[in-house]
Amino acid sequence: MQNILQWMRRNKGFTALLAAELAVLLALVAGLFGAPYTFTLTPSDFDNDFSDIAAVKEDGSALQIYNDGSFHTEDEITFSSRGCALPSGAYEVTVSYFSCETPDAPTFSVLQSAGTLTFSSEKVPSAVQMDPLTLDDGHRTVSTRLWVSSGARLDDLTATLTYNGGQLYLYSLTLTEQPIYRLTRLVCFAVFFAVADFLGWLFFACARARGAARRKSLALPLAIAGITLVACLPLFSDQLYFGHDLRYHLQRITAMAEELSYGQFPVRIATTTLNGYGYINPLCYCELFLTLPALLYNAWLPLRTCYQIYVFAVTLAACGFSYLCFARMTGRRRWGLLGAALYTLSTYRLVCVYFRAAVGEYTAMSFLPLVLLGVWEIYRCDKPRFAQWAPLALGMAALVQCHLISTELTAVILLIFCLLHLRRTLQPARLLAWCKAALLALGLSAWFLLPFISTTLSVDLQVNNPSVGKPQREGLYLLQLLNPFGSGFGGTSVGTSTDMSLTLGLPLLLGLALALYCLARREEWSPRPALRTVTGLGILAVVLTLQIFPWDFLESWLGSAAAKAACTFQYPWRFLAFATLLFTAATLWALQLVQRRHPSLFRGAVLAVAVSLVAATGVFQMQLLTCNEQSSYTISRDDTRDVGLGEYMIDGCSIYETIWAQPKPGSEELTLTSYEKRNGVAYLTLENNGGDTDISVPIFNYGHYTAVNEADGAPFAMTSGENARIVLQIPAGYHGTIVIAWRSPTWWRGCELLSLVCLVGTVAYLLYRRRKVRPHICPPST
Repeated sequence: MQNILQWMRRNKGFTALLAAELAVLLALVAGLFGAPYTFTLTPSDFDNDFSDIAAVKEDGSALQIYNDGSFHTEDEITFSSRGCALPSGAYEVTVSYFSCETPDAPTFSVLQSAGTLTFSSEKVPSAVQMDPLTLDDGHRTVSTRLWVSSGARLDDLTATLTYNGGQLYLYSLTLTEQPIYRLTRLVCFAVFFAVADFLGWLFFACARARGAARRKSLALPLAIAGITLVACLPLFSDQLYFGHDLRYHLQRITAMAEELSYGQFPVRIATTTLNGYGYINPLCYCELFLTLPALLYNAWLPLRTCYQIYVFAVTLAACGFSYLCFARMTGRRRWGLLGAALYTLSTYRLVCVYFRAAVGEYTAMSFLPLVLLGVWEIYRCDKPRFAQWAPLALGMAALVQCHLISTELTAVILLIFCLLHLRRTLQPARLLAWCKAALLALGLSAWFLLPFISTTLSVDLQVNNPSVGKPQREGLYLLQLLNPFGSGFGGTSVGTSTDMSLTLGLPLLLGLALALYCLARREEWSPRPALRTVTGLGILAVVLTLQIFPWDFLESWLGSAAAKAACTFQYPWRFLAFATLLFTAATLWALQLVQRRHPSLFRGAVLAVAVSLVAATGVFQMQLLTCNEQSSYTISRDDTRDVGLGEYMIDGCSIYETIWAQPKPGSEELTLTSYEKRNGVAYLTLENNGGDTDISVPIFNYGHYTAVNEADGAPFAMTSGENARIVLQIPAGYHGTIVIAWRSPTWWRGCELLSLVCLVGTVAYLLYRRRKVRPHICPPST
């Protein structure tokens, strides 16, 4: 205690800062208590400057707006509420309304809307965060999220209703505070203060020899954090840079968050996606790692922030795993850090993160170094043990659970490697290690992989059908690959004029040149065989990306199955991920060799690689600043129909049809009283005054659905109808409510238990070895 007091007296400024932070935290703790704040706006609270087309009903229940075409104005037609005070916090905004953009021919489509709603503050514009809310024709009640920044004294919050045409009735507007955000805000402030205080203490308050020793001991994690920060600089913004697949993945996060709030775990089906029709994206495109942003979204952080935290976490994992891989392979921490920087800041990985927003692929790239490390360890030892083959198993399991295309491509590269080293691969101890790694990876992935295989075999999905396009036209030209920096934001198509940065990047091009130089002098310098292997496989991966590689001829050579597999991975340039990893290893080994054989060349080579890395990263981020649009994305701005190309739709289904989400009775005697979905479960209330009939429900029949009578649990017969919608058989004279819910098969729970046992067993064994067993040193392989 006395030492603490002495330290506080020596560092009065730091002590004052800690006191101020403690005061803020105590204020936030005090704010945890108290009832949630609720605020309601009524139709009479809105100013009406357009009395020719708008009026509040006599009973005050609705603001009615209708322009039959006789009213004309050049100004935007808006209705604003009077400014009101609102405490800081997160609010759910619920709007009750009626919208019909085309009254003469109502469609009740979610693509049509008679108006939008926004909130703003004139005095403190930045204090209010909310994306515009579309009042579409397909719903009568919609909700969104609104945030008022901490510390803002907001007394002029204004709701603005923008009229687009047709009929628009506004009934009520309610803002309800979310208490969980109070705790979320407290945790965010505490974490921020802790990190800032630690860095301040380490660099400014921790002095003398003891402070220098502490900084030296923390040099490695700080270096990894520094590389991660450089790679994540575009994330430190109140907006997101638009990427090709960004909206699709944001929709996945919000859909998963909803299912988690309903109690579905693991999430197998997104019941709210496609306007409530449901979509089995989680069954076919594993969303395990998206649990992090989904939970954060349920803690009421803005969706943009949830995604930014996820990207930061994935980037940190890429940096950490690549450091582990290259430090083990080179035997030096410094080389490991250089390898982590080359890999984490590589052009293709940054393209995947920012230009493409390819969440699955850039997540998979974080685990590829584990696969490389596992293979290297297995072939480095004559008798590989758990510590040697475990990275391969863990890496492959992670690939399965974030991106199946990357898993397939990795399997292709591993197969080629094994064939090239067939004699060593078939040695009993090494072959046994491969088998153990495969079994552990399968066990860890069983919870997802086996239900996925079962589903794709039992449901006729569009992804199972022959692909229309051919991958060869998406291949690269040498000019693209060898371009030091690459072009700005774009796509990929025939030619190069509209393509994004699809290059190895200047640092790896220099590293490749150095590796080839070392191999050219192999008789004098005697490079390790591993250098030849990684360089050769990297060059093979590059060849597979080229437009001249005959991907389109596979069908005539190897049959339709091989052609289908080639079309599945869509873009040959996906192999750049493997070229990036392999050329990073080649660069490090080449630099090590040059250090021993040609010290003067070594210093220039290291300097060239370092300078080129800084230049390439700077050029990429400059292109991102100038070539890419931004958006706030506080919530998912797109409707629930954003499912990419719809690969997991039932064959023959139309995404367009999901703009309507109403049941279709099979006879005039069958009356639909109500239809709603609550917590992922559909409730259908009917009155059948005629004979046996049926009703088509707006839910895709992916299987594993049950329909029972709410009163007594009696089941209803279920079939598939038009557009693969669920069709229920309704008996004569039925009056009641039918409950339609999706349930996981029992054997899927067994798969989940198997994966859980494998995970717990692996972690327990790793902890046991760390505490009880000395590290195993492999004898050199012959």
